[in-house]
Amino acid sequence: MLSKGQGKTMGSYFTLINALVNDDRLDEAEELWTKLLMRYMESLPRRFFDKMISIYHKRGMHEKMFEIFADIEELAMRPSVSIVSMVGEAFIELGMLDKYHKLHAKYPPPEWEYRYSRGRRIKVKVQAPSKQVNTYTERLENFEQDSDLNKNYESSEETSGIIDDLQVTHDNDVIIYTEPEQISDITERIDDEQLRQEADVTSNELEQISENSNHSMETILDV
Repeated sequence: MLSKGQGKTMGSYFTLINALVNDDRLDEAEELWTKLLMRYMESLPRRFFDKMISIYHKRGMHEKMFEIFADIEELAMRPSVSIVSMVGEAFIELGMLDKYHKLHAKYPPPEWEYRYSRGRRIKVKVQAPSKQVNTYTERLENFEQDSDLNKNYESSEETSGIIDDLQVTHDNDVIIYTEPEQISDITERIDDEQLRQEADVTSNELEQISENSNHSMETILDV
């Protein structure tokens, strides 16, 4: 169809690039892309650049991503938010934090966006900017701190578990570690001894009362 000159539209080229990529024919898709770029240098829609950068981004081909991004800047085109985020992710993966910050300083998130309502194009102010700009740097900066905190937290959990399993009792300034079952046995023995002591005390008191009463009765009888 294309050889006969039919269907040579940007939509058909875009669909053909998608089909070649999905069929794992990346070389043919790149060849078609270079032909389109050389033929329609300044009139090529921006979605083609977005599509090729996303293809290379999924496959980890960072150098080719940077080449297409350089072509975008040479053509004086403003990259979309998705292009900026994907190129920024590539900079983060390669450890180029300086270029990452320069990229987002040069192309900040837009304050306005266009939406369509009932067939009309409306300009709407973006209330909350995209959070994809700072997520990767925050994760990278806080990764070491989080790892240290996790190690400290795990060690504290282990020590607390050991302390819960082993109760500490002090006897003559000597620390003796006993298990919970032994502690329950000791408490039962202490309770039994206390009950026996109380019973002995009450029995002694009763004996004294009975002796006193007998003595008083004898004195009365003598009188």
